[in-house]
Amino acid sequence: MIEPNRVGGFPFRKADAKQRKSNFSEVQQSYSEEEVMQEAERCLLCGTPVCIDACPVLLDVRGMNEAAARGDFKTSFERIREANPLLGVTARCCPQLQGLCEDACVLKWSGQPIGIGLIQRYISDWERKNRQPSVSIAEDTGKKVAVIGAGPAGLAGAALLRRYGHQVTLYEASKNPGGTAWYGVPDYHLPKEVLVDEIEKIKALGVNIRTNVTIGKDTNLSQLRDENDAVLITTGSKDTANLDIPGVELKGVMSGYEFLQSVFIDGVDKYLLNPKYHLGNDIIIIGGGDTSLDCARTALRLTQGKGNIIVLCLHPETGLHVDPIMLEESKEEGVKFKFLVQTKSFEGDSNGQVVAALVNNMQMGRPDESGRSHPEPVPNKEFKIMCSTVLIAIGRGPNSFLQKNAGIKTGNRNSIAITEDYKTSMNGVFAAGDVTSGETLIVKAMEKGREGAQRVHEYVMHLEANHMSFYEKYYTKLSYDRMAEGKNDDGELPPD
Repeated sequence: MIEPNRVGGFPFRKADAKQRKSNFSEVQQSYSEEEVMQEAERCLLCGTPVCIDACPVLLDVRGMNEAAARGDFKTSFERIREANPLLGVTARCCPQLQGLCEDACVLKWSGQPIGIGLIQRYISDWERKNRQPSVSIAEDTGKKVAVIGAGPAGLAGAALLRRYGHQVTLYEASKNPGGTAWYGVPDYHLPKEVLVDEIEKIKALGVNIRTNVTIGKDTNLSQLRDENDAVLITTGSKDTANLDIPGVELKGVMSGYEFLQSVFIDGVDKYLLNPKYHLGNDIIIIGGGDTSLDCARTALRLTQGKGNIIVLCLHPETGLHVDPIMLEESKEEGVKFKFLVQTKSFEGDSNGQVVAALVNNMQMGRPDESGRSHPEPVPNKEFKIMCSTVLIAIGRGPNSFLQKNAGIKTGNRNSIAITEDYKTSMNGVFAAGDVTSGETLIVKAMEKGREGAQRVHEYVMHLEANHMSFYEKYYTKLSYDRMAEGKNDDGELPPD
């Protein structure tokens, strides 16, 4: 069992906080070969693997651990690549302890859950050094499918459709595929070479990725539908929520999402050569989610670790929707937090530059009829914080551009309205991922992208009456149990 230096019980090593806060090198440090085998060996190989049920893409955690414990990294990789084309990305970006695989691990209740994310990361990194054959692809069906949006949902969906033998073209409005994983996740959390490598593997399957193409501007959706047997829209979340308070128009008050995109869209090294923003030293972040932490830690690094970074959160610390590991790392690096506060207004100087924020102290009110309590102002408890920059990161709704342009039926917050089988109001057009729901985790966007792709496959192949869930596919036909029994993928014992 691994016993690295720990803070808060998290089982991995990290780069020194004083050094890492001034650069974008990866914070979390990998297991060694010996360590990954020792950690995988702790797995109980449960008969009912709740860790798999907790994984949105149904990663074969149990099969991965069984093979990794024996040092059979080839088999370990094969077992998890079947369900996940972005292994290195999700290994780093999933909040495994927050309602996902590690949170479900039965060993959590008797000590420390298995370090599933770090084992997965080791296996994916091992494959980058020890290239393995590509996953299987079915014979060409002659069907053509267009996928719009090359974020995690689109990449996962396109990879699955190609594996079914369809001709797949993936359209991306930006210059680089990857979506939020490219421009919204800082390099200290997800090195871009990991993402690029996994996108190249998807392209190697035969997925044609066309960047700098905006559907609804460069070509319309109806034309794309006429040219293909089906279309899957996975344009993600982009419409940012804004504060409606005095002073929000001042210079230096900006969207945290646009800030991250500007820093990372062309690569952080290129940004550092010609910085767009002059942040100053007193930087306020408004928001209580993972993006607010990314903004804070990125701003800290852009000030060479010298900035005074304060995150203002409306809710108490126990009510934040953040990865607890990322929160802990932020505090280690010197990011400050004020909980139960709400910004009332901003003040500017004679040049229209923000210089201060007027903030209310808040308290949790009495529970309402549903039993939930909400923050409310504490009378006469306002205070002022001086600042040179304000980054607002209070949520994103679905990217509404295409549905507005094409007249597709919408739902809450201009999301694309879909049926249970992922169909939109336009014939032959499907939608999946954040564009149908709003901002979520990368792995959950992948889950929906793959489910939408499955429905597209069944539609173009006239198999809708015989829908197969991924649970049935992976754990009835391709289960670790069957492999352990010496059966083939169809559940039959191989011939003698």
